[in-house]
Amino acid sequence: MNAPPTSRSDLIGSVLAVAMGVLFACVVIVGAGLLHGEPPFTLLCLRFALTAIMLAFLALATGRPLIPAPGERLGLALVGLLGYGTESALYFGALNHGSAATVTLLFYLYPVWVMLAASLLERRVPARTLVLSLVMALAGGAIVIVGGAGVDIETAGIVLALGCSLAYTGYLVATERIAIATNPMTTGLWVAAFASISNLTYALASTSWSLPSGGLAPLRVTAMAAFTAGAFLCMMASLRRIGAVRNGIIGVLEPLTVAVLAAIFLGQPITATVILGAGAIATIVGQLRIREPDL
Repeated sequence: MNAPPTSRSDLIGSVLAVAMGVLFACVVIVGAGLLHGEPPFTLLCLRFALTAIMLAFLALATGRPLIPAPGERLGLALVGLLGYGTESALYFGALNHGSAATVTLLFYLYPVWVMLAASLLERRVPARTLVLSLVMALAGGAIVIVGGAGVDIETAGIVLALGCSLAYTGYLVATERIAIATNPMTTGLWVAAFASISNLTYALASTSWSLPSGGLAPLRVTAMAAFTAGAFLCMMASLRRIGAVRNGIIGVLEPLTVAVLAAIFLGQPITATVILGAGAIATIVGQLRIREPDL
């Protein structure tokens, strides 16, 4: 599966996971307000299609293949189609039935599911340091998210948000185990391409063709794709070095990053709860020094 952990490999993998969280937070900030409450499928289809195109050009420019290694192609296609594409659709669908804070809080249960899934698959008990970091990360993320807005959600929103969390868990765990010989750029390219196809299918099935609107909409969608491409590269490379469990824990940095970026670019205040949550999330930094295996 993953190469034996080393101090340097762990450090690089953890830094890449942090970068992934920052880039995904940038996607949220750039895309804020583009949908105006409309179904998200067209936006997501465009976002992932542009991401795939960007990664394809980058792969060609750097001499990397456009096709995954033999034996990994079907798996990566399904990961993008059923995993990441479905996760994105469920997340934005849940936003129509609850506050962003509550939906995000439920989504960020995914590190718990990732750790449980890895424990079952590997038949080992998670290391105590990982469990402690997970608890502190989830606590900090909850403080940041709930502190920003009230907890408000319908039953349908709960089902969709939990489904999103489980879909993302399946995506992380499966990608870690499938993309062994395929390089991170090609992996990200295929995941993005099939996530786009997934959301195109949802758009056709629901006859939802709501295009992003507002000032600079095309430029903002392109920026979302560029940040997604960078995040995918960091994610795939991180998974190879530190595995799904630690990648998921460090990924909980994203809500904090969103809060900070929203304060800088959207003028939203940083509250005392955000600062408190940041203190809890800061324990994730301890992951940069962990040398033991995920489990």
